[in-house]
Amino acid sequence: MPKLIDHAQRREEIATAAWRVILQKGIGAVSVRTVAAEAGLSVGSVRHVFASQTQLLAFAMELVIDRAADRITALPERDDPIESMEDIAIELLPLDEERRSEMEVYLALFAATATDPLLIDTRAEAWGRVHAGCRTIVTRLAEDTPVTEEQLEREVIRLHALVDGLAAHLVWQPEEVSEAAARSAIIDHLHELTTRLGAG
Repeated sequence: MPKLIDHAQRREEIATAAWRVILQKGIGAVSVRTVAAEAGLSVGSVRHVFASQTQLLAFAMELVIDRAADRITALPERDDPIESMEDIAIELLPLDEERRSEMEVYLALFAATATDPLLIDTRAEAWGRVHAGCRTIVTRLAEDTPVTEEQLEREVIRLHALVDGLAAHLVWQPEEVSEAAARSAIIDHLHELTTRLGAG
C-alpha cells in the first residue's frame, strides 16, 4: 500500500527548505530546483505541491506570519492587560535564533516582492496581518478610553512602525540594538501609548 503524504506537512517542509536556501545563499538562489535539492525531493515532487516558484515564495512568506500567529495564540493571558499586550508586541520581534531566522527570511521575501508583481498581494496580506495585530494591541489598551478612530489608527501606525523598525535593526544591526533595548522600547512605548490615550 503506498505511503500517504500529509500535503500540509509537505508544504511546510518545502517552504522551510526555501527558508534555508535564503539564509544560506540569499533570495536570488531560490528556485524550484535548489529548494527541491535542499528538501531532498525531486523537482516533480515540489512542482506537485507548488505549481510555480511564485506560489512557493508566497507560501514561504505566509508561513512566517502563521508561525508568529501560532506563538501569539499560545501566550498565556496575564492579569494585567498591558502586560499581555507587551507579550504580544514582543513576540513580533526576532529575540531568539528561531525568530531571527524567520525575520531574515521574511525581510528578504518582502523585498523580493518588489520585482514580482504576482507576490504583491501576498506582501499586502502579510503587512495587513501585522497591522491587524498592532491594532488588536492598541484597541485592547484603549478599551476603557473614549478615543476616536483617527486617534486609534494613528497609534496603530506608530506601533507598527516601531515593531518593524526594531525587527529590522535586530536582524541587520544586532550589535547596535540589544534584545534588552528592543524589549524596553516596546514596553516604554505601550506605557506612553496608554498615557496618551488616557489624556486624549
